[in-house]
Amino acid sequence: MRFGFHKTALLIGAAAIMAPATAFAQARDLDSAQSDVRVFQGTVDSAEAVYEVSVPAGSVMQIDVMSTSDLDPIVTVTDTATGEQIAEDDDGGEGLNSRVRIRGEDTGRRISIAVNSFDASWVGDGETYGGSFDLRLETSEYVPVETRTVTYGARETGRIDGEPNLFEIAGVAGQMVEIALLAGDDQMLDPLLELRDASGEVIAYNDDGGNGLNSYIAHVFEESGTYTIAATGYSESTGDFILRVRDQREATAQLPLQVIGFADQASGDLASSFSDDPMRPSFIDYQLSESALAAIRSGDGDVTIRMNAVEGGDADFGGDIDPYLEVGFDTPLGFAIVATDDDGSGTLDSMLPLDLGLLADNPELLSMLRIRAKGLGGSSGAYTLEITEGMEARAEPIDFPAPVMIPPPAPPASAD
Repeated sequence: MRFGFHKTALLIGAAAIMAPATAFAQARDLDSAQSDVRVFQGTVDSAEAVYEVSVPAGSVMQIDVMSTSDLDPIVTVTDTATGEQIAEDDDGGEGLNSRVRIRGEDTGRRISIAVNSFDASWVGDGETYGGSFDLRLETSEYVPVETRTVTYGARETGRIDGEPNLFEIAGVAGQMVEIALLAGDDQMLDPLLELRDASGEVIAYNDDGGNGLNSYIAHVFEESGTYTIAATGYSESTGDFILRVRDQREATAQLPLQVIGFADQASGDLASSFSDDPMRPSFIDYQLSESALAAIRSGDGDVTIRMNAVEGGDADFGGDIDPYLEVGFDTPLGFAIVATDDDGSGTLDSMLPLDLGLLADNPELLSMLRIRAKGLGGSSGAYTLEITEGMEARAEPIDFPAPVMIPPPAPPASAD
């Protein structure tokens, strides 16, 4: 389990006040037990369990801490020669178990492995924590990951075990590249993507911009040259992966504010709200055209707004949008939402019938009216949006009353 900085700091501070002082644990030397795979039983109670072991040169050691009780283990690895912490993990293994991988480098290294309980950070006076665990050490030969060359339409597979898998792609100035990094069938990996230029500088980065925890990058090359794609795991997670480069598409700029009229059909392609995609916004606002405003002022204010997902999208590249509509007013205090819809069409598409005639005598509010198209729950993909005259009935069943347009509060008057 993971917490943000502020909560973690608070819990650690509370632990400093409440927890009794504990003795330092004596490190157990594991070098005498030689094997490619070694398993040791341990217990965390009033102090962390500490081990020392050597990682041979030219090898990599995978360290798994697997709970055999109610223990939620945390593992910390320190270089004994320098005292530098080189790895820490909470839930990188299966479930709440911990996992790290340590390289022996060219000359080998001696490391200290400390196993503790997640609960130890805030245990109160008189409270108990801890439990039993298995410590599993697996040593294998270190094989450097080779850089592979990819192009548009590529699909590559592999495994991430602590070091990034690297791919080179030729970029042409003005062309867009879309890259998706997906967890494999074991679903152990939390994919993390980087795009680097020829100097090694990271020019695009993404964690959860794709489907679920998968990662997605869309980038327009500013200069022609060779670029590097780095596929790795968030928080040192490991596992099988699939890397996809989408077939080449033209980069199309999408304005954050557009105009729509009655019987018009607008289209767009939205990014996830978790993505920093310069080519695709996470929502697009629409204001009514002059002809639509004139129709409302003349008494034709009954409308139905529809937002539909475009079929045939590729979910790996954010093509599974669940349309979500918001209608509100663009005020000096921000976007004031007055009506929303998710599945009013009877499917995942949105349908929102509204009586805009309530605003016919208020041109100022009409000019502030906005229709916002977005994806529910951070979903992304292509959609169409249209407004037709007349209020159509929602699909049954209706779990909530029909929306009523309520003008937002007037902005505060400016000082004289």
